[in-house]
Amino acid sequence: MIDIEHRQMYRSNGLIDDLVLHAGTPDYIYFAAQVRLAIDNGRLETVSTSSRFRIEITCAPEQMELFTSLQNQEDVYPTMEEWTQRSIVRVRGSAQVLESLHGFLLDLPRRGEGYSYISEYAEHLAYSSHSPEWRLHVRLP
Repeated sequence: MIDIEHRQMYRSNGLIDDLVLHAGTPDYIYFAAQVRLAIDNGRLETVSTSSRFRIEITCAPEQMELFTSLQNQEDVYPTMEEWTQRSIVRVRGSAQVLESLHGFLLDLPRRGEGYSYISEYAEHLAYSSHSPEWRLHVRLP
């Protein structure tokens, strides 16, 4: 099962989210399958993880770059405590963007054990600069 590690890092533009996904080959294949379902059926698809986070994938035709965010259900944060309790990693992109992400997730285990960045998902498609950076760690048996 995918395990998500969340860190907050201070940068010149403020506090940013940094995510590290640790998973094995079957987990990345399952994640890719959920991306495929979101493309094919147009509904929100969810990936459960072994951490407190879940991943929600949405095919959004107007979203021409991959956009991810860490939010709570309502995306409203009246207190700092609610901000620190965010547990939904949202992934949005057009069908073309999600197709590239799907292929990238399937290819990750073929690269062997190690880290890749989600921003590498496509050569010709953008990853939103307003999104947290993800490091995707492949664990081999």
